[in-house]
Amino acid sequence: MRDLDAIDLAGVYEPNESVRAANEQQPNATGVPYVEDIQTILEDTSVQGVVSGGAERQNPSYARRALQAGKHVLMEKACGWTHDHVDELTELAEQRALLFQMGFNNRLMPHFLRVFDMVAAGEFGEVFRVRAHMCGAYNPNSDTYVDGGAYFKGGIFYNLGCHALDLTMAVLGVPDHVHPFLRTERFRESGYVDNATVVLEYPAAIATIEVSDLETEQRRPRSFEVYGSEAQAIVSPWSTVGDRSAAVAIHSGGVEAGEAGWHMHGTGVLMPFLPDITKFVGCIRGEQQPRFDYNHDRAVHHTLMDICGESNFPEESA
Repeated sequence: MRDLDAIDLAGVYEPNESVRAANEQQPNATGVPYVEDIQTILEDTSVQGVVSGGAERQNPSYARRALQAGKHVLMEKACGWTHDHVDELTELAEQRALLFQMGFNNRLMPHFLRVFDMVAAGEFGEVFRVRAHMCGAYNPNSDTYVDGGAYFKGGIFYNLGCHALDLTMAVLGVPDHVHPFLRTERFRESGYVDNATVVLEYPAAIATIEVSDLETEQRRPRSFEVYGSEAQAIVSPWSTVGDRSAAVAIHSGGVEAGEAGWHMHGTGVLMPFLPDITKFVGCIRGEQQPRFDYNHDRAVHHTLMDICGESNFPEESA
């Protein structure tokens, strides 16, 4: 964030000393100004925007306090664990004429934007199927498998599947019906959902989202596919993997084009979260408009809650 033009990093609030120590060992972390109290940032009138990227159990509280203090907010997904969270936060932002942007860090990547622009221009014709595959790599030492089941219903779908849901709904909109198949294969004691398939029904289309936390490698297998009557697109991988950059293969020209209709579009090396930060700053400065509005973000979160179910534990205060 410090490398973006015309941005001053006012401070970082990280109450967890071990996390803070680990962060300070990262490249480009030298000189990052940490603050001991979040109120220091919220009361600073020079601060225009806040990125809420803490623990998921704290993010709604962080975001609420920032909005109440008159700050624009970029909040790491998901938007809480109840239906009410997204309604409260977006309404608070609207009432105060503030930007509230969700941090789904795939939606603004150039290969996905290319697909979305094609959909908007009608280049796919009638889209009849979307298929997404996203995964995490099995790590038996992760606390997620113990804590995740106790806190967030939906497990891996809540945590990772929400990305694929966001992308799918950017193409097809709000589904008529959702059919979740949420399974616990290895972590039955905690109840953590580690293997999920969700089917979304539309008037003239079907979408399937497959997510698991059991695969041996998590980056290369990720794919996002859109099929229409006039074109189709396959995004794989989603992000840079080793020497292979994110790319989208697009077939256009309809059935008549045959094999010659395929064209590959690479993206080069991509920095995660940079498009989100860039868009956030551009919107604050009045140079850009949000790509996704509150109606989309509300719909995605409500659909996520319909799939996973609401959790009933209290927020952790900021």
